[in-house]
Amino acid sequence: MKIGVVSLGCPKNLVDTELLLGKLKTGKAEIVSSLEDADVIIINTCGFIDAAKEESIDTILEISRLKKYGKKIVVTGCLVERYKEELEREIPEVDMFVDLKQELKIPEKIGIEIPEKDINIYRERVITTPSHTAYLKISEGCDHTCAFCAIPQIRGRHRSRSIQSIVDEAKALADKGVKEINIVSQDTSFYGTDLYGKQKLWELIKQLEKIEGIKWIRLYYLYPTTIDEDFFKRMKDSEKLVRYLEMPIQHSEDKLLKDMMRGYRKSRIEKILEWKEKYIPEAAVRTAVIVGFPTETEKEFEALKEFISDAKFDWLGVFTYSHEERTPAFERFEDAVPQEEKLRRKNEILQLQERITEEKNRQMVGKEMELLIDGFSEEWETLPVGRTYRSAFEIDGIVYVEATQPVKIGEFAKVKIKDVVDTVDMVGELL
Repeated sequence: MKIGVVSLGCPKNLVDTELLLGKLKTGKAEIVSSLEDADVIIINTCGFIDAAKEESIDTILEISRLKKYGKKIVVTGCLVERYKEELEREIPEVDMFVDLKQELKIPEKIGIEIPEKDINIYRERVITTPSHTAYLKISEGCDHTCAFCAIPQIRGRHRSRSIQSIVDEAKALADKGVKEINIVSQDTSFYGTDLYGKQKLWELIKQLEKIEGIKWIRLYYLYPTTIDEDFFKRMKDSEKLVRYLEMPIQHSEDKLLKDMMRGYRKSRIEKILEWKEKYIPEAAVRTAVIVGFPTETEKEFEALKEFISDAKFDWLGVFTYSHEERTPAFERFEDAVPQEEKLRRKNEILQLQERITEEKNRQMVGKEMELLIDGFSEEWETLPVGRTYRSAFEIDGIVYVEATQPVKIGEFAKVKIKDVVDTVDMVGELL
């Protein structure tokens, strides 16, 4: 059976897709890159916010046109978990909607015979990122009750995997040539609390650092209430943990943080940034904010801009508030800020952050930095591109490498940064 797979949404969803691909391959299914060649097309959807839901629906409808060629269409993921009955009613072209609990049973549901022997789905996982970098999901679900967020109703409460299970998967990834491990979850710094009675992220990192072949470990989805001063001391002493923090703050103003039910106030964010400057001033910080929350006034929006100007995050993403049903914000507030106003606020912050990012990048000019080569430029096919520790895969800026000798994808190289291009990217000369 030939299977085509489309994966939408976040890296955590991509890991689910890769686990599913691994199980399909154990059943001798052939994974094809062209949907036209597939007998069955599986779509793993995102259903987090309006924009993601719209993308998922559009993708399903577009692929449903292939139904006339005899393709079987299976849809799974977060969108199905939230709206399965509505989807079944509204899009009858889809053969099967499968919720998250049944996702890994899709091979059996479409008639693929899986060997009776026990299968380690983590070891069989198929990596769809470049072979030198991979995501490693350490837990599922979230115990926070942020007012705007539907994740707990979709993914459930926080559930940590065991340290041994994660380490075994990381070893399998290293055996496949992975050199950069990107740790993801809904709340990474909360890891282990449910399973071991206290946070165990650092015990996990210690074990991951022992794995031969793994050189970089990168942390995503840190939560401000579960990061303390000791976190930065440990990061400073770590040999393989890159100096990079991905920590969404969502807003800076206390009234908004309270209404968002984030569990902290501006002083906490300021304290975290102080610890960062004290112990690892060279660390890059990526954050995200939400604009257009129902209670956000123009005054609070301007205060957010001022905070961002002062904090000077290396990277920053902006989301417009999405009024998600069955969330506390949906129950408590009207979606009071017009969409045009939300977009204005988003664009203003993006313009502000562009200036900050360019300024931060220009501080790198003249420095010698280690680079992980990811591939080659889409515009100039012979021009290598890579990332320093300051950039996450497919999210942040890249470095174009001027090289007079061949470089290999997945190898580390040293470059001297020469210039900044297009605000977020840089040019480096191979040393």
